[in-house]
Amino acid sequence: MAGKMRIVHDNLLDALQAAETKGLLDLFTERRYCKKEIIFFPKHTENYVFIVKEGRVRVYLAFDDKEFTVSILEAGDVFSTHTRAFTEALDDCTLLICSTENFSRMLIDYPTFTHYLINVLGDLLKNCFTIIINLAFMEAKSRLRKYLLSEAEEKGVYCKEGIKVEIGHDLSRIATIIGVSRQTVSSLVNEFCRMGILERLNRKTILIKDREALQNMDKQ
Repeated sequence: MAGKMRIVHDNLLDALQAAETKGLLDLFTERRYCKKEIIFFPKHTENYVFIVKEGRVRVYLAFDDKEFTVSILEAGDVFSTHTRAFTEALDDCTLLICSTENFSRMLIDYPTFTHYLINVLGDLLKNCFTIIINLAFMEAKSRLRKYLLSEAEEKGVYCKEGIKVEIGHDLSRIATIIGVSRQTVSSLVNEFCRMGILERLNRKTILIKDREALQNMDKQ
């Protein structure tokens, strides 16, 4: 029986593309979106679940003139439209979209799929707590420091000069993600560069020359 199958893959997209479950992809409709396009607005009138097939999608909250990034979804990640969050295409991207009703039935038949949802929900919850802590306790410099250290841990490439980090977006996007102005981020990055902590290799690549100094900055 389908409900007893054990299917373990890196993400939900891989699991659906596996030979034993490939027919389930018929439940999904493929849609393409352009970079910076708003995909879904809060409390979308129709309930969908979508999987990122290609590209990246930003999930964020917006209040007045402020935006707070909750998560960056990448290929294989899954999300629902019926939330208070906006979803925006960070790149040209392709989504696989399914009605919530059909997706729920699929989970009943393949309960092992639920652990892919738990992984994404765990990241969302972690990022929501980060936003709360940042708003309550951290100033702009601390937010940027924490963001750079997180990016270095997840994407950093060690080299002789330090840790090269492909941010994947410019300072404007970093400002949006950490909830401060672009001018503030630019000033702080320039300050970190003057201190010998950072070096900007290009618009989307930063070299962390002194990770220890960056880690200990709030202790000074």
